[in-house]
Amino acid sequence: MGRFLEVLSHSQEVTVVGFDLSLAVEAAYKNVGTRTNVHILQADIMRPPFSEKSFDLVYSLGVIHHTTDPRKAFTQLTPLVKQGGQIAIWVYQKYRRPPLSDFYRIFTSRMPWSTVFAISILLSHLYWLQKHWRYFLVLFPMSTLSDPERRVLDTLDWYSPKYQFKFTRGDIVNWFLEAGLHRIEVLENPISVRGTVGSL
Repeated sequence: MGRFLEVLSHSQEVTVVGFDLSLAVEAAYKNVGTRTNVHILQADIMRPPFSEKSFDLVYSLGVIHHTTDPRKAFTQLTPLVKQGGQIAIWVYQKYRRPPLSDFYRIFTSRMPWSTVFAISILLSHLYWLQKHWRYFLVLFPMSTLSDPERRVLDTLDWYSPKYQFKFTRGDIVNWFLEAGLHRIEVLENPISVRGTVGSL
């Protein structure tokens, strides 16, 4: 919805391009699309409509794990980065003990979107319970962001998508190595990895 475009677009020295296959582009346009240095289009990550080496920085935060083939999606993004430029991604983390949200998704991913949205709002309103009952988040996994609107959207993001893959740091570092990237950094927020295109 333009959350991260908004952060980058504060600097008038950069041109920011955002794309998504879903109707989220409409919300992104409403939020930041009127800024002169922001361009938003609806496009498929598996067939990005850009020439190779078009960007100094390519980032995908919380997106490619919702595609049919996250590794392929990553390989479609790396050619878009200029020599010396960077690519950074953030994907969901794989846990030894999968949270109950993975089980619930068997059902919620088949429900009408409006129903899952209502469930996400309800959970968000019950957020205060986790401070008084430590098992609340175990039984009803949800986002713990302090901002209520972002909490609803992130919780919805857990329960509604048809596709939702999870990874280890090693999985993603291997993608970067296979793509020939260097200066690979594993960042603090799991699973976040950044790498540089070009020779050492």
